[in-house]
Amino acid sequence: MSLRASKIYRKLDAKWKIGGLELPDLLCVLIFAATMNLFFGRTFLQIPLVFVLPIVMAVIFYFGKRGKPDGFLIHLIRYYLTPGFYSAGKESQNEQTKRGKIYGG
Repeated sequence: MSLRASKIYRKLDAKWKIGGLELPDLLCVLIFAATMNLFFGRTFLQIPLVFVLPIVMAVIFYFGKRGKPDGFLIHLIRYYLTPGFYSAGKESQNEQTKRGKIYGG
């Protein structure tokens, strides 16, 4: 094989999916199940809270994220956790003072 021609493998940048769920989603479901097991593992609520609820959560992730871009859940959480106002064209402090001086405001 020469240096000018080389193989390019398909889907080199594909996200890892296990059971149709992205890795962060699966990790979220497993951490939720472990937390439920920590608090309700030895009670009579073990079956519904430790096993059924994480399975329902995984099914909601699987069908709810269909057609959404990769990393949708992470971006959604970041959006709701960061405070403030979002603008497409944010003015810097320097531009605001220039505008105030020009227009007298």
